[in-house]
Amino acid sequence: MAEVCTLDWHIAPLRADRWLDVWEPVAAKCTAYGARSWSLTRSTEDPLKFQQTMLWDNRSDFERYWYSDEVRQAREQTIGYYDILLLPEWHTLLGSQTERPLNV
Repeated sequence: MAEVCTLDWHIAPLRADRWLDVWEPVAAKCTAYGARSWSLTRSTEDPLKFQQTMLWDNRSDFERYWYSDEVRQAREQTIGYYDILLLPEWHTLLGSQTERPLNV
């Protein structure tokens, strides 16, 4: 059964663009570690709030990704950019559908 991992990032004021420049390529790397899909969204209500969502077959693949050298280095590089303790939250996927690719 697939599991969904979310990371809720709250970025410090005036650092969101710098954080996004560093983190977006790292977020995309999760598929190289076995994630089926990923997304990175920004709140329209609070532009300092981001959510990274990843779909995994198992948590051990996420741990390989999260503790890899490249992700560890990116977390170290951005440590002063976010201001709330970052903990992964896990959900069980109950259903999903993608009708067509998004034009981003």
